[in-house]
Amino acid sequence: MFDLKLLKQVSETDLQIAQYISNHQASVAFMRVRELAEKTHVSPATIVRFTKKIGYTSFPELRLALKQNLTERDVMRQQTQSKNYLAETQLPVDFEQKIEQLVTILGQASFIHCLGNGASGIIAQYAQQRFSTLGYRSISSISAFIPYLASKHEKKNETIDEVCLFFSISGESPDIVQLAKALVDTSIYTVSITNKEANHLATLCDFSLAYDAPSHRQAYNVDLSSQLSAVYIIEALTEKLYLKNNFIDLE
Repeated sequence: MFDLKLLKQVSETDLQIAQYISNHQASVAFMRVRELAEKTHVSPATIVRFTKKIGYTSFPELRLALKQNLTERDVMRQQTQSKNYLAETQLPVDFEQKIEQLVTILGQASFIHCLGNGASGIIAQYAQQRFSTLGYRSISSISAFIPYLASKHEKKNETIDEVCLFFSISGESPDIVQLAKALVDTSIYTVSITNKEANHLATLCDFSLAYDAPSHRQAYNVDLSSQLSAVYIIEALTEKLYLKNNFIDLE
């Protein structure tokens, strides 16, 4: 829906507008500029400027793109209805393409870091186990303070040697976001896997893969949101890595 390269350049206010649109696409697709401005607590002029910053010539063009995106998601949902465990999850239209891109990136790496907090930390551990099973050197951590990452000062280059996978439902976990900021100017290639595409973590990482699933946070310390979407992504990645590394073509 949004170009991450453009989102990386916008202000905090603009990112908040993007997050609201991403979370309320069905309603925003039929809103007027003033209505969206009221919902996001900004001026109509700010909405108009935001629209142009993210690549649309006008707000009506953005609304049209939202409607088209909703239609494409409905098609994708119909195609995955047989997968009951993902019944509430909407994968991006270019999901297979992004998986293939990430498989290529991971295939170059000599070391894979898997990081997350809370429940996402458990998912990071699961990812690390899967990568280790395939023979990759990898490590997982549920702590965002990792001394060996802090020593990485080499600039990014065309060769990808280390990859850091960040798992986060919201993409707003302060510790994870802070670590992603610290890795921006290092040689480590960063990847975010989050629920919804508009979040701080995604704008900081070199590559972002987002799904769209309902949030079921009951309280600050009680989050019942499903992690099955992240598990599905991990399993899709590791399966394709295995097939690629063993020269197995399913076509």
